[in-house]
Amino acid sequence: MPAAPAPPPAMIAQVVAEPVGTPADPTTPAPTTAAPTAPPAPVLASAVATRSGTRMTVRVEYRLPEGTAGAVPTSWRAFAGSRSARRMSPAGQGASAVPVTGTRWAFTASARIGSGTDRAGGFCVVPDFAAVGLAPVQVECAGLARPSRRQMTAHVPEVTVFGDSVAATFDWVPGTREALAKGLSVRYDLRSCRRLFAPPCPPNPPGALQSIRSLPGSLGDIAVIDVGYNDWAATYDVPRVVRALRARGVRRVVWVTLRETQSSYRQINGEIRHAARRNRHIQVADWNRASRNGGYFAPDRVHLTSGGGWVLARFMRSEIRRAVAWLRANPGA
Repeated sequence: MPAAPAPPPAMIAQVVAEPVGTPADPTTPAPTTAAPTAPPAPVLASAVATRSGTRMTVRVEYRLPEGTAGAVPTSWRAFAGSRSARRMSPAGQGASAVPVTGTRWAFTASARIGSGTDRAGGFCVVPDFAAVGLAPVQVECAGLARPSRRQMTAHVPEVTVFGDSVAATFDWVPGTREALAKGLSVRYDLRSCRRLFAPPCPPNPPGALQSIRSLPGSLGDIAVIDVGYNDWAATYDVPRVVRALRARGVRRVVWVTLRETQSSYRQINGEIRHAARRNRHIQVADWNRASRNGGYFAPDRVHLTSGGGWVLARFMRSEIRRAVAWLRANPGA
């Protein structure tokens, strides 16, 4: 019997190329490898430093995801020094494992800040959240030998009070400076016959603007301006002073109104309020209203008795605490 004829070459190629089994669906995507899930990150809830006498304390809190458990290895360093220094010196350090409590992690530490209302201090706190399976947090002061105030986890709020002879009551009423500064670092620059920046009356103290520009070191987060009883409304330039304070790193300006015993003081208070409406960094401290019914004035109804010095100290402290709260609510200001 004759052999069957061989298939044409094209048919051979087609038979060889045909796949075995079920053909793949061209619309089915190729399998992919899932990317690893990043660990959840802690969220900083608060970081606050305060002082009490010669000691300062820091408290730092983070919010953590549900189910976090264990202890977080934590190192800390403290720094303290004079407000006139650009950097503070080491004042203490330590390390411990701080347990997680529910969805919260809280750390506290204390160190010596020294005596004097104007002593400055702060802390650098570095928690290792990777030890409990969370993402690490970025701490700006970690690894820095002498961090600046802004780089620290928290520092004691710093205030500079600029005043004329009314605020200078604190110089002769014992205890008022310390009472105002409780929990804070407060520096005083109080001069009789001071003006905002116009030439002063004898004994020719520096104007507030001159002191703002020349005082060494840190003016702090907050400045209090209680100056104006020797000024004129026509030359009372609030924005100019605020610009100088902002250039020195001040973030909140507490401006004390004058007691309106004459028309020029009323006009100056108008300048203060007008500037505050245009600049969110200004906080009006209305001494005119707070002292309206006070019986603690000298015969000129402007200068204070010793009792009035205590009232002014409590009033300023209340306004400073309000400024501290504003800064904590507006960290980028």
